Amino acid sequence: MIGTRASRSLSFAVALCALIAPARSDAAPPASAHCAHHRALAAAAPLPGQSLYNLHATLADQHGDELGLDAFRGHPVIVAMFYASCTTVCPLLIEQVKSIDAALPPELRAETRVLMVSLDPERDRPERLAELAASHGVRDPRWHLARSSQSSVREIAALLGVRYRQMSDGSISHSPLIAVLDRDGVLVARSERMGENSELARALVARSR
Repeated sequence: MIGTRASRSLSFAVALCALIAPARSDAAPPASAHCAHHRALAAAAPLPGQSLYNLHATLADQHGDELGLDAFRGHPVIVAMFYASCTTVCPLLIEQVKSIDAALPPELRAETRVLMVSLDPERDRPERLAELAASHGVRDPRWHLARSSQSSVREIAALLGVRYRQMSDGSISHSPLIAVLDRDGVLVARSERMGENSELARALVARSR
């Protein structure tokens, strides 16, 4: 029998899966080769069964508040990695996470936390993250757009299965991942593409049981 805690975590992941629309076969291809390169980097495998909260990372969010990763313990978490100067995938990623969060059942939404970790901590200072949050209408205190050290960013990316690299023009190619963590910080579902097929999401949930 699945315990109450596990059941809540699973129900959160299932709710996310239901909100990810099936990809349309007639959808237009990405407008730029840069977007295609994002998809090409989306093959990294996450580290199974490991809690994000085992990492001793300190975050600074858009309010300038410092917090540890384990501040999210006890809550379902939607997590993604981005960077503020991105003009292609990242704005869409933020809006996709907003849509997922907004569509959750009210009780579950109140419990849920959203964490978006910058891949560009050198430039993404709290004031820049605050500007980005304001431009996307992110005012909910459950949301944290945050930076950390370069070493912590690498560890978080490795655990989630995000691949990224700095390009010569200063941009960062990365897999546009949206992930769900259970109340213990363990990955239970992930989507690596906008409009990911819901069957894939359900398979990831099944594998996490």
